[in-house]
Amino acid sequence: MDNLPMKGELLQVYTKNCDVVEGRFHSMTNDKSKISLYKVKELPQTEPNENICHYYEPEIRNIVKLKEPGEQTFLKISQKEYEDIIKLSKKYVYINQVDHVYHEAMEEINPYNYIAVSTDGANMGRKCKMPFLVISTPQQIYIFDIHVMQYRGFDAGLKKMLESESPKKIIHDSRKLSDCLFHKHNIKLNSVFDTQVGDLIITKNKTGRIVTHVKTLAECLNTYLGLKHNTIEEKLDLVQCTERPLATAIKETLAKNICFLHRLSEMINDEMMLPFLRGVECYVESLRSVDDFKAWELCGKQYQIPKDFKSAIEY
Repeated sequence: MDNLPMKGELLQVYTKNCDVVEGRFHSMTNDKSKISLYKVKELPQTEPNENICHYYEPEIRNIVKLKEPGEQTFLKISQKEYEDIIKLSKKYVYINQVDHVYHEAMEEINPYNYIAVSTDGANMGRKCKMPFLVISTPQQIYIFDIHVMQYRGFDAGLKKMLESESPKKIIHDSRKLSDCLFHKHNIKLNSVFDTQVGDLIITKNKTGRIVTHVKTLAECLNTYLGLKHNTIEEKLDLVQCTERPLATAIKETLAKNICFLHRLSEMINDEMMLPFLRGVECYVESLRSVDDFKAWELCGKQYQIPKDFKSAIEY
């Protein structure tokens, strides 16, 4: 199989003995010699086996991804845009030493107004050092292996970039990342566009109250982009994250977890700006759309807000 399936994805495995099994993807070894499935049923059986079943490369003839029964698409972005973002996630650059590749990456990153920064490497907050830092421009994803480079990885350019006003960093829930960078790496994260905060503001504007529970990245991607909840993998194996060489499956997950952040930030920013834009439109139209007498009357009330302003800015 060329591309690693997402966890939970429905697959059919064809064996060389002409058997066909159907199940949901659990994991695959780095060399792709073994694939593990759960909720497996041997066709034409209908009752799934709840145990995890393993299948090995010598016995496998083919593996096919299946569409979910009755699956519908609710994407809020175009199919082409979705596919282009997925393609971006597959061409990540892995950097584990301060060399010309590292410096070329920094030269590519710094001129952008916005970059995405993943929180995947900071799950333990200030309790442990960051194993990696994942950064995405609109054109390229970079995985910096901090576990290997240690302090040199930050001192050679990442620290300055993270502390600077530009580029602005798109992050979903910046709390643990900021905590880890400051207490373990002496870096004061600055200039952040937090998509979780954006969602809180939008929800507050819509409902009139602050919610008690925040949305995860997967939930926000579902809400604003229409992606399925299993598009990304939010809980990484902490042991695998510190093992070196870093597993290909972990790298692929890291890249996929960050690839939609730019588009998510655009959607959230647009929705946060919606009341403002409607308010401006109300101002623009409030005089020019009325007759001369009404315009003359309204000009005498320039210190009052337009009559329709309140309804214009409501969601």
